[in-house]
Amino acid sequence: MKKIINKIVFLIYVLISQINFHYKIRLIDKIFNNIRMNLLRFCGAKIGKNSSIHPNVMLLRPQNISIGNNSNIGSNSEIFNYSEIEIGNNVDIGTQFYINTSNHIIDDPTKPLAYQGTITNKIIIGSDVWIGAKVTILSGTEIQNRVVIGAGSLVNSKLQSGYLYAGVPAKSKKKLKN
Repeated sequence: MKKIINKIVFLIYVLISQINFHYKIRLIDKIFNNIRMNLLRFCGAKIGKNSSIHPNVMLLRPQNISIGNNSNIGSNSEIFNYSEIEIGNNVDIGTQFYINTSNHIIDDPTKPLAYQGTITNKIIIGSDVWIGAKVTILSGTEIQNRVVIGAGSLVNSKLQSGYLYAGVPAKSKKKLKN
């Protein structure tokens, strides 16, 4: 019975997520954000204080996401969290963000690539991270604390603390000031 209730509550989240007052009427947006966050918490998401997932964010499995305090995920983002995603405190993620914990297996030359299955790996995003719009983060990635990722970048490896990264794939471009 609890599974059915969770599915109904998640469906309500999905419907409410389509309502977007973010750039129009801030007070109403704040109310809808509180409703969205509480619905996700009910479904098993761990979401800290003052954190938000903006409207129209596709989230696959709320029980597989953990978000710290004062963190935001921009609108029109896609979160394919087949396994865990951890997001730290004070993380700002731009719009149209894409993150996926799953990847294809391509090891068996006797099988067609499409039928070799998938593998999932946890993704960790540290604290004090700024991720620009349209960034893609792939399976198994770890982003350490105090990192900036430029818009449109592709992250497919571990990013060290204290740097600005950009590009496809994301490469270190500049050391951040301490």
